[in-house]
Amino acid sequence: MSLHLQPGDDHHEPQRSLGTELKHSMVRTFLPVLLPLAVMWLLWLVNMWTGNWLNLTLRLTPRSLEGLSGILFMPVLHGSFGHLLGNTFSWLVLGGMVSLLTRRFTFVMSGIWLVSGIVLWLIGTPWVLRPDGSSWGGHVGASGVIYGFAGFLIIYGLITRRVVAMVFAIFVIVFYGLSMLVGMMPVAAGMRVSWTGHLAGAVAGVAVAWIFTRGVREERRSRPSRTPAASDEAPPWF
Repeated sequence: MSLHLQPGDDHHEPQRSLGTELKHSMVRTFLPVLLPLAVMWLLWLVNMWTGNWLNLTLRLTPRSLEGLSGILFMPVLHGSFGHLLGNTFSWLVLGGMVSLLTRRFTFVMSGIWLVSGIVLWLIGTPWVLRPDGSSWGGHVGASGVIYGFAGFLIIYGLITRRVVAMVFAIFVIVFYGLSMLVGMMPVAAGMRVSWTGHLAGAVAGVAVAWIFTRGVREERRSRPSRTPAASDEAPPWF
């Protein structure tokens, strides 16, 4: 049995293929960013229904065996609607940038998630100080990972020196730099902010970026010096 193609039929297939490939590329890039957010919002609803049970049970408590579970669960738990809403916007912006640049968002996020949690468990200070001098040492929230995204983007841009990466790094410095710097200082504790969580996240982001760009650094060290006129390579946009 033969198939007869009308003139012009072959022009539609490339268009459909291009559109499908673009759609799949967008899904691969942004779905990993959106899935953790969906979990955060779902658990926030569950937490409301259970009287803050998840936060009390799964928070990260520094240097406490019962607080070890917070290394895994802290980033998906939040103390209030405003807390979650603020982190949602920053997660979308900075996480989206990480995913666009690396196409390996899950790897970068997981590294920052675990390293920041471990560092915070080791160095963390009480988040809430009560008037009577007592403290509640539980840490919750995705801001540590978000600070990690910011640190990753800055270091990644500085090391790779690629156009888009450097633009993203400058964007982070200009629009997030000052507020994040303050957020990593002890003065932020008075605002009921986990400054040690932010600091741990930034350290994790720098560490993961350094590991992630190892190949770029090794290639640069092994590459012989070349003048711009002698280079026949395409510009490294990403």
